[in-house]
Amino acid sequence: MLNRYLIMLLVLLLSGLTQAVPFTPAPVEQGQHQQHQASSVKPEELPVIKPAGKKNELPDGCHFIWEFNQTPKMGTVILRVQIFDQNNKQISTLKIEGRSDMPSMRGHHDSGDVAFKLNHQGVYLLPVNIVMPGEWEIILTFKEGDRVIYRGRILFRV
Repeated sequence: MLNRYLIMLLVLLLSGLTQAVPFTPAPVEQGQHQQHQASSVKPEELPVIKPAGKKNELPDGCHFIWEFNQTPKMGTVILRVQIFDQNNKQISTLKIEGRSDMPSMRGHHDSGDVAFKLNHQGVYLLPVNIVMPGEWEIILTFKEGDRVIYRGRILFRV
């Protein structure tokens, strides 16, 4: 009999709590998934960037090269990008953002857009967290001020 009263009391308390605190979904924060929705270009439609160490042309006559600090593996690797002007002089006047994810699991390991940091040698650096083996991509967005001048993606396998 006591168990019956305890169960009824728990049911009443729980039903009272659900009425007092209605479920409302958490507000969506700026970042990861909104960025893909805001852009009309799907990641798969972006051009694939040439392999590490090769020149990749930017629309303004400049070019960039990229490389990892080590062969990508589980853990953190650093993506290094250098930009050169038409005279092959290294420049650091643009902003670059990177976004890493696994195309086969789109959104599950999405880093969101992360700004590259510029080191004292004018090299743009981005830590990339590799959490599992498989196919990965990094979407690079080059900006001049707030204007996007180039977007492309690096594909690699771990």
